[in-house]
Amino acid sequence: MVFINEWLPNPAGADTKGEFVELFNNGKSPVSLNGWKLVTKNGKQFLLSDYRIAGGGYLTLSRAATKLTLTNNDETLSLYGANGRLIDQSGFSGAAPSGQSFNRINYGMDASQHFSFGNPTPGAANEVALQIHITTANYPLNIPINQTSISGVRLIPLIIGVAVLMAGLIVYTIKQNEDLSQLFFQRN
Repeated sequence: MVFINEWLPNPAGADTKGEFVELFNNGKSPVSLNGWKLVTKNGKQFLLSDYRIAGGGYLTLSRAATKLTLTNNDETLSLYGANGRLIDQSGFSGAAPSGQSFNRINYGMDASQHFSFGNPTPGAANEVALQIHITTANYPLNIPINQTSISGVRLIPLIIGVAVLMAGLIVYTIKQNEDLSQLFFQRN
């Protein structure tokens, strides 16, 4: 199986010269990536049509080769197969540390979605110290996550709360202003 193994969104120095994406084939046979593509969170794509990965091999793609700009904050990278199906996805929230790549971790468990920031190792096995913060993303494929919609059940109390707050602010403002207070409350 081919999957996203490592990527460097925030290299020390110029992003244009240091960013890379690394794919790994954990199978025994070579895999043609004809029709496959990498896609960033903002929808930018890179077609992998002329690439192959040997069995047990790595494919490291520089930013110069892919023209993909990896953002330093809240980035997601997705790998799609020739049939358009999502093969693998990796993402982090917050800021990527400078000079640290986002690495797949294999430490005896199902490592399919375990990632951590660590030292870059393009074209080689990842070396990650487990003391570093580990991010786990066990999300079902093709199902949106982190939806920010407000349901009608939550919207009504929110509207009532805002209306009460606004009414209170209006009454307070009127009572604090002498001219408005006389106009509305007949005060002298």
